[in-house]
Amino acid sequence: MRELPKNIDADLVIEISQLLDDHPHLVPVPIHQLTVLVRQRVKTGLPDRSIEELIVEMATTRQLALAFDLPGEGNVVRLPVRR
Repeated sequence: MRELPKNIDADLVIEISQLLDDHPHLVPVPIHQLTVLVRQRVKTGLPDRSIEELIVEMATTRQLALAFDLPGEGNVVRLPVRR
């Protein structure tokens, strides 16, 4: 893993790490929803974009699938499931 910038709290990295470790491996990680959850649990001055970038980097290191969900309900275009 790369060297983290000085403005990233260790608590933030630990919280994201725990959430990703507990996330089911076959379910894509919803980036925006996880960002909201992290922001509720950890007090940080980082903008959402920086938290999202950190989540993406940490999830890809764990080889987890990602879901780039949009803020708000109903904004996500559902892909049809092939049967």
